[in-house]
Amino acid sequence: MLMRKTGVALAILFVTMQSFAESKEKQPNRGLLMWSAFSCATFAELSGNESEQKRLFNVGYKTGTQLLSDIQRKKLKEAEFKELPIGVQLRLSGPTTEFTIGRIFEGATEDAFDKVVKEDGNGQILIDPSKWADGELRVSRAKKKFQESNCGLLR
Repeated sequence: MLMRKTGVALAILFVTMQSFAESKEKQPNRGLLMWSAFSCATFAELSGNESEQKRLFNVGYKTGTQLLSDIQRKKLKEAEFKELPIGVQLRLSGPTTEFTIGRIFEGATEDAFDKVVKEDGNGQILIDPSKWADGELRVSRAKKKFQESNCGLLR
């Protein structure tokens, strides 16, 4: 009876450890998560959703802090580094973690703003500033981008 219980316990332990290992492998790329959270924070801000803007900014900041800490301590796996978005890779230098995160935030925010304001409904860039989205059109496009980007799922 004891051997049977021990066997069951070992099987449960094995399955738990295997699930944990698989879940660690399936974690999103932190650079992409940070960039997406900052982009989504911009969509939320442009659509007037202040609470989501704050929440998503915090997701991006926390993720960025962890990512940069791992980079500084040389703990970042090469595979994850290679899959960082180009917008993150180009902004990894700076005197402090906060400075670097600020540069990444600026890039993601600018990109998200341009997608809402300076592109038409088909993603074509609008050169003429008189055709840029403002007012209710801007809010509507920001809400649409927020939904299309599944921003509510970011944690």
